[in-house]
Amino acid sequence: MKKNVQRGAVVTVALAVSGAAFAAGDPGVEAITALSAQATTYITAAFAVAVLVAGGFWGIKMMKKVFSKAG
Repeated sequence: MKKNVQRGAVVTVALAVSGAAFAAGDPGVEAITALSAQATTYITAAFAVAVLVAGGFWGIKMMKKVFSKAG
């Protein structure tokens, strides 16, 4: 089991190093890297909206529960 984990780690590191070497100087990878800050902003905003929507539905459900018990 331990040897399999070590082999897996070595293969993962080798793939990462070869992938990084292959991508160095690729204009597509450089363009994606340049957009990563803007993409992070959009992803953060989308997550915030999703949290607000989920909170809204949770609040509606709780209010229905409260009002159904009150009346």
